[in-house]
Amino acid sequence: MPARPQSIPRRLYRYARDRRAAREEGGLRPQLRFEQGACALILSPHFDDAVLDCWGVLAGPGEVEVVNVCAAAPGAGTLALWDSITGAGDSAQRVGERVAEDEAALAVAKRTPHNLTFLDAQYRRPPAPTLAGLDAQVSAAVPAASRVYAPAGIGSHPDHQLVRRYARQLLRSGMPVVLYAELPYCVNHGWPTWVDGRPEDPHRNVDAFWSSFLGDVPELRDLRTAEVVRLDDALAASKLEAMRCYRTQLSALSYGARGLLEDPEIYRYEVRWELARP
Repeated sequence: MPARPQSIPRRLYRYARDRRAAREEGGLRPQLRFEQGACALILSPHFDDAVLDCWGVLAGPGEVEVVNVCAAAPGAGTLALWDSITGAGDSAQRVGERVAEDEAALAVAKRTPHNLTFLDAQYRRPPAPTLAGLDAQVSAAVPAASRVYAPAGIGSHPDHQLVRRYARQLLRSGMPVVLYAELPYCVNHGWPTWVDGRPEDPHRNVDAFWSSFLGDVPELRDLRTAEVVRLDDALAASKLEAMRCYRTQLSALSYGARGLLEDPEIYRYEVRWELARP
């Protein structure tokens, strides 16, 4: 059947977008170096992602650095929708509050963040930051790493997808890369039964939901090869303490179900995939 006329511009847009992405990725030579004895690096698209999704890494042994990618404040007088939902009156002021919240949360694990100068997607207009620009700022903050943790992109947030694209380029340059499932997006339909051990429900297939966001990550070959971390009581308690530092965000992130992210059967699980090297 011939394509409907209105589908042609969309196809052309996607073709042009994919060509631009391929050129950008093909031309990137990451400056972030792999070094066996260097720190682990968590790439956090926003201020709370590292704490929500990688607490077991943050609070564990060894040197860990956190880079918050979208950490810049918009101009005064801006009020984006998400900030409005969380009760803000001005987005620039809210970013300042979130910087302080994140510092307090990471201090629970005795970590200090590096904040880059990119705007959150809710504040910026196209085009998105380039991979080269992202690499320049990341490598200036943390010149070398032994392993990089990056978002899996579950939920299709553009900032998460940007950081995932960058991480996949790091993988191709020889850097070990681990993707992490992102709260709260990944629990829209609860945890998969292979994560939390609950009985199978024939009418709930969380794997299908997750896979819909991961089909363009061929280096992640099977969902169930994931490392499933169940935080012990002490780690879970310290994670909850850190999460509660994000006082401007926590209730809104629960999607209207009061206390969702404060449910220990939600926040004590963390899921990560070691990507296969090309």
